[in-house]
Amino acid sequence: MTTLRRRAALQEVPDERLMRQYADGDAEAFDELFRRYEPRAFCFFIKRTNSRERARDLYQELFLRIHRGRDSYDPARAFTPWFFQIAHRLLVDDQRRAYRSHEVPIGDRETRSDRGSDRDEVADRQQLGQILEGLSAEERYVLVSAKVEGIGYPELAARLDKSVDAVKKMASRAMQRLRAASLPTAASIGTTAR
Repeated sequence: MTTLRRRAALQEVPDERLMRQYADGDAEAFDELFRRYEPRAFCFFIKRTNSRERARDLYQELFLRIHRGRDSYDPARAFTPWFFQIAHRLLVDDQRRAYRSHEVPIGDRETRSDRGSDRDEVADRQQLGQILEGLSAEERYVLVSAKVEGIGYPELAARLDKSVDAVKKMASRAMQRLRAASLPTAASIGTTAR
């Protein structure tokens, strides 16, 4: 079958079957899915990000994830909701990354002389020290390691022989205690661990 006939034939094939064919190694099936969904994916992202550059990056990452997940696709399920569920998750991940990148770790914040006296800085450090002393040794270790040193949660979980979720929960609770103390320093601690 010629390439043009094959392309014309693929235009009549349902998305679910195209995805199954692609999972079986048919690159032309993916080309057809890309042709069908590329404009929709780009519009999905541009509408939610208001940035052509981010939308372009996200839709390229989306098709990369579709490629990586091709073997896990269940052809009994509708393709379009599966596709846009992946797009939505990708968008949420991107928004979380963007939010986290705006937070500033303690070491990078502006000098105190720009905002107040040295006495205030000493008082804040003492108050932070007291609050940190109120945490358990393990909570303190997780908080400082994850939020100040930037060590990832998976690495901390392995070090502590705990699940990643348990380590995240521990860091979250410790941060809540810092925030509850209304310490200005607590707001400047970054959430760089992932």
